[in-house]
Amino acid sequence: MPTYIVLGKLTNKAIETNKSTKERDAMVGKTIRDAGGTLLNYYYTIGRYDFIATLEMPSAEILTRVLLEMSRWGTMITETMTAINPVDMY
Repeated sequence: MPTYIVLGKLTNKAIETNKSTKERDAMVGKTIRDAGGTLLNYYYTIGRYDFIATLEMPSAEILTRVLLEMSRWGTMITETMTAINPVDMY
């Protein structure tokens, strides 16, 4: 399955509803799993982005659908990159 890196920023809505962070994180994992993907890593970060996630999804189209669904929550803005294993570059 293709691997993707998602860089994200939390919106003001996410910051204002900080109490629901745990629930939102669980919903992220469930949404990815329900679409046939795997959340490999998920970290909150300090700096330009508020979080970074690495995940595997069946296709870019499914990833796009999942990210659009999560964007509707109004709590995050994301930037996504396709990750390529060095072995696949040779």
